[in-house]
Amino acid sequence: MLEPSLTNWQAQFARLVRSRERISQPYASSVAYDDDLQHYFQDCWHLKDWIKNDSSAGVGKAIEGEVQTHKSLRIVADLANGAKHLDRSKHREGAYVTSTNVTVHLGQSKPIDIHYVVTLADGASLTAESLVQEAFQAWTEILKKLGLNP
Repeated sequence: MLEPSLTNWQAQFARLVRSRERISQPYASSVAYDDDLQHYFQDCWHLKDWIKNDSSAGVGKAIEGEVQTHKSLRIVADLANGAKHLDRSKHREGAYVTSTNVTVHLGQSKPIDIHYVVTLADGASLTAESLVQEAFQAWTEILKKLGLNP
């Protein structure tokens, strides 16, 4: 069992921040980026459960309604749950990664560029990079609205 300072919602938020920082760094491996991106989506979506289950947050199930008002978090939920359970039958936006583009830069400080395209059930698409930023911004807004200070 983890010590109490590692088991509150702020600890999960800190993991989310670290995940976001990791995927913004240069990568030499698209496999490592894929792993870290999946981790980010899972850390991002699971923050909801940490807040809901942490009595010190004082918001209980109200967090469920808040996250549903943000499309970026509904998309993240699809990607996180799909990666965790290998099941996309229960989805909010029908989001899945439809393409990956990796560009290799020989002899440069940034070895590779990686771009993922996420497509939704309605045919709309966005980049994983923009989704990361939108979802993090959504959490910033939710935490502020609920008076939660990370």
